[in-house]
Amino acid sequence: MKITRSTTLAALAALGLTLGTAACSSGTAAENDTAAAGTGGETVKMCVLVSDATSSEALGFKDYYTQYIQQNFDVEFVYSEELADADAEKRAMESFIANNCRAIISFASADRPAQIEMAESAGIYYSVATGTLTDEQYEMFKDYQYYVGAIGPSLDVELQAGYDMAKHFVDEGDTRFAIYGAGIPYYIDMHIYRTAGMLAALAEDPSTTYGGAKEFGDILGVIMRDGTIKVDQFASDVYELTGYQEVWDFDDSAWQANLAAVVSSKPDVILAAGTGFAVFGAAVSGTDIAIGDIDAYTDENAKAMEAGSLSYLAGKFTSSTGPIFAATLSAVQGHPIRGEGDTALALEQGYWVATSIDQFNEFLAADTIESPVYDQAALEPFIGTDVSYDDFAAFVSKYSFDELAG
Repeated sequence: MKITRSTTLAALAALGLTLGTAACSSGTAAENDTAAAGTGGETVKMCVLVSDATSSEALGFKDYYTQYIQQNFDVEFVYSEELADADAEKRAMESFIANNCRAIISFASADRPAQIEMAESAGIYYSVATGTLTDEQYEMFKDYQYYVGAIGPSLDVELQAGYDMAKHFVDEGDTRFAIYGAGIPYYIDMHIYRTAGMLAALAEDPSTTYGGAKEFGDILGVIMRDGTIKVDQFASDVYELTGYQEVWDFDDSAWQANLAAVVSSKPDVILAAGTGFAVFGAAVSGTDIAIGDIDAYTDENAKAMEAGSLSYLAGKFTSSTGPIFAATLSAVQGHPIRGEGDTALALEQGYWVATSIDQFNEFLAADTIESPVYDQAALEPFIGTDVSYDDFAAFVSKYSFDELAG
């Protein structure tokens, strides 16, 4: 069952910075005289929208593009500064269009429909990385000539990620849970679906309900209605929801007090819809509280798992943005990869799941900036050629660790 919002999402975080663009300093393949996918000697200016410019996950994605892709393909990446809301995204789009970007890859989701409309009007190829459109949005834009498409976790994948994480700890015998809902009050779909998946896993126990609901779709409806998680709406004879926190604002005293209250409630596990260790890592240090998170394979999370604070991670791997880059560059070169009926891409990618530091390190070592799983040899067959949609979809679908690096 899938429920989607029809209204435009609000901003992710109150981290407003002034808009600007910055070309990355690493040389292009042509400048560095390295082997590159053929662009006829032309360096393609590819611009990137980001709502997060500082997390280790965001920096990993950027390093892959600017340090590996840029040196192995004839492209130049130009990044926006951190975009706090839809207005900032619009100004960045206007700047990219005025500065002759040939394509735009978006990691910013405050108002994707507006981004797509602006790119289409300007005749600039546009794609979504590490995410997907809602079903309603895809139906609206799938026929646009310059909308390349989206590759990333779908909302169904997000639901499953939250469910699997909570089920893991249930199977471990844990009964006391706290939840970090991240961007739920801003109606960030992926955070809502992950959290609904967590609660659905707990509600498999006959005595457990959330807001009187047991099924995923009904639980999702309660969260959508309330725009938050209410601890007093959780009922169970087996499990206890000891506390709840959302978004992050370390400068707010009330927010800090609630974070401390969540830790003081002594849950076995804090189930996080994202950035769990970044928010709770210091607070749970020296306690027996574990963190389960849906985030990324970063050095920061590796240290957390090694220290025992992070015991479960469903994470994106750094070069997971390789396929959407390949599809976007191929479109610029006159070879767009389109689905049946000349429609845009809508392809799923999931997470790699680690439950031990040995497993985490194996994943981290397999996908580095210097030697990514989506390297030049893997991507080149899909750039500037008349590859079929089915062949490209099959390539993207093989994203598991075992398929890419095992």
